[in-house]
Amino acid sequence: MTVTDLLDAYAAGDTDPVAAVDDALTRLKTAHEALNCTIAVLDDRARAAAQESARRWADGTARPLEGVPFGVKDVIDVGGVPTTQGSWNHGDEPAPASATVVRRLEDAGAIPISKDGTTEFAVGGPHPPRFGAVRNPWDPERWAGGSSTGSAAAVAARAVPFALGTDVGGSVRLPSAWCGLTGLKPTAGAIPRTGVFPLSWTTETVGPLARSARDVATLFGVLRGPDGADPRSEQLPPLEVPTTSDLSGLRIAVPGGAFTELCDAAVQAGVDALVRELVAAGAEVVPGEVPSAGDALPIGYQIVFTEAATLHRVDADRWDTYDPVVVRRISQGIVTPAVDYLRALQFRVELQRELDAVFAGADLVVVPTCPSTAPRLPDGTVVVDGQEYPLYAAQSRSTMLGNLTGAPGLAVPTGLAPDGCPVSAQLVAPPHREATALWAARVFQERTDHHRQAPPSAT
Repeated sequence: MTVTDLLDAYAAGDTDPVAAVDDALTRLKTAHEALNCTIAVLDDRARAAAQESARRWADGTARPLEGVPFGVKDVIDVGGVPTTQGSWNHGDEPAPASATVVRRLEDAGAIPISKDGTTEFAVGGPHPPRFGAVRNPWDPERWAGGSSTGSAAAVAARAVPFALGTDVGGSVRLPSAWCGLTGLKPTAGAIPRTGVFPLSWTTETVGPLARSARDVATLFGVLRGPDGADPRSEQLPPLEVPTTSDLSGLRIAVPGGAFTELCDAAVQAGVDALVRELVAAGAEVVPGEVPSAGDALPIGYQIVFTEAATLHRVDADRWDTYDPVVVRRISQGIVTPAVDYLRALQFRVELQRELDAVFAGADLVVVPTCPSTAPRLPDGTVVVDGQEYPLYAAQSRSTMLGNLTGAPGLAVPTGLAPDGCPVSAQLVAPPHREATALWAARVFQERTDHHRQAPPSAT
């Protein structure tokens, strides 16, 4: 069940948190055996929390997410549980406290049941040396996507209703797209990063992966707002997602250029279908282009790799145990001249101005989330219109826009490609206008059932 469905079932007395958590743990074990999605299962902790949630439902003190199980990407601390970061070099000592995002969910009654697979340090390749690749529930010969790879696989396999991920260049949205989920990269600073192992202080965010926009809106409402520790988090007005299904007055821009020049026909068809449904619900298509979008990916990588190198240089004597992809990336960062890094930061400002110009006449930008269906293992290559491309040349072409500018992006499933795997479109909104993207996505999902499609292994 989705988050919403499960809470409704609790309220109706159709099930209870003890049964739901037991079911989630059983499903998670089955999913892990098939997909390799889980690093640690929090059985005893989860069952104890489920007993407390059942008591609260019985005595009328249930909190907003009471008894809803969830997964946590293993770069995010859960108090008393090791955080491995997918690496041989970490994870022996339990985290002293939970990350702000985990604590907020637990305070709302949600129950963490697992630490989920991640690429090493959230910057490595599909094959982290310690835990190996996470397979895609839609096709086990494919990757679930990264770096929030286990989180996406567990939700798509219907083991948990939602999970937490992090996003530096698309790491919530890409696995959401490849696994048929709705995933949010929020505005920079909207959700605190306290208790999350850092990778890039410029581009990194935390976000939820779930089945529907309605669920994501519920979760985002709990997760957002300052915690007094993350200096980037700030006071925010209440989240108010419109409840109407009439999108009259909503202006959407559908830019081309770098967003569509390398894009599989099935992915583009999904974008077109989403736009048609939004227009049928009352929205209007308006002009809007981002001229420098093609430079966002290489410049974004330059910033991310340089900042990652700064964090990992102290462990240079242990790089021989790192994923070779991690070493290659942080090595690039180490040799990046300061003038190039500073120029890349200036490019962010220029890109923000271009996007602001689009938002002067539009409320949303609609682009592909990624240009292909899920990458094939073991090489991690993607296929666009029958032609094979390297994973890193293609995967973040559209998602890096939001990481560099700070704008929120919402990945929305738009159907299945001829190969049987999900395709996805991304709704990009102005900073702190997540409600607009969540509104449009909810209306789209009311008019379609793509978000309810389950992988064959989960049915």
